[in-house]
Amino acid sequence: MLLVILYALFVSSASLRPLEKRVDFQHGVRSSTLNDRPIVGILSQPGEPAPKSMSYIAASYIKWVEAAGARVIPILYDMTEEEVRHIFSIINAVLIPGGGANLTPGHQFYDTARLLIDLAIDANDNGDYFPVHGTCLGMETLCIVISQNYSILGSFDAEDAAAPLLYTDAADESHFFRSLPPDVVRELQNSPIAMENHGKGLSMAAFRDSSKLSAFFDVLSLSIDKSGNPYVSTLESHKYPVTATQWHPEKNAFEWTNSVHIPHSPEGIRMTQEVANFFVSEARRNLHKANSVSEEDDLLIYNWIPHFTGKHDASGHAEETDFEQAYYFEKTNHGTWRRSQL
Repeated sequence: MLLVILYALFVSSASLRPLEKRVDFQHGVRSSTLNDRPIVGILSQPGEPAPKSMSYIAASYIKWVEAAGARVIPILYDMTEEEVRHIFSIINAVLIPGGGANLTPGHQFYDTARLLIDLAIDANDNGDYFPVHGTCLGMETLCIVISQNYSILGSFDAEDAAAPLLYTDAADESHFFRSLPPDVVRELQNSPIAMENHGKGLSMAAFRDSSKLSAFFDVLSLSIDKSGNPYVSTLESHKYPVTATQWHPEKNAFEWTNSVHIPHSPEGIRMTQEVANFFVSEARRNLHKANSVSEEDDLLIYNWIPHFTGKHDASGHAEETDFEQAYYFEKTNHGTWRRSQL
């Protein structure tokens, strides 16, 4: 195992020294005015635990964003381009969550995610500071969209595999890690508090072989799967406020299933809070807003109710083994998608 870790450090030029000081993020254009009412758009996806013909967002992502002082508007994966563009004009950041979805063109989740990423890049190119974060599936989506390589991901044995982060030299000057408190950065390095739960991922070799991906992102950390194989676990764009983690910062504080071993230590909970604070602080730098209070009200997540998907029956079996709660969304009825779903 020691040789594997040394190999991972070699291929990534990883540095295990703590990151002690912070630097400001120099990419993009900032307004001198911060938005005290930030709204994050979170993309829904089809599949379990949502009933057939519906989509879902795990409630932990919504709680994660709300805990840092933002509100949420769901972006339904089967919305039209016009609808997605309209929501984009209102929200201040996009979160592409973890899960399982088809990441090839022609599938609505991928096409909508790609549209959102393209809109964010175009906005930043035009001086409109607009952050994007991808978690697990969201990171994989970003990798495929940016690389335009639909087979860039490999297989890794990293389900239920919380792991420490092996920092690269790029982490030293990264906006993401410099924005976190030094003790949180050290804890992510020294303890397995980053919850990994995936079967696909990006190898360092695949990253280096993709000129488009390496021109867009810096690798900030690697992690090691249960078979001893290193994979990329944190990415940050060179030019744009775009970050991605293969690990799940939202799970530590908000998911309590016994089927996987999520770190619930005080250090793990603090990490959840500080990474959320980072993402929402990025959203505060964007000044998009709705045309009216009533339009904003019609779109907010408050129009839906969460379902207790992790509830156990008498035998101790839970309906859903990954999420304690989830929001379900009916298939989009275009033209009436603002309707309350209570």
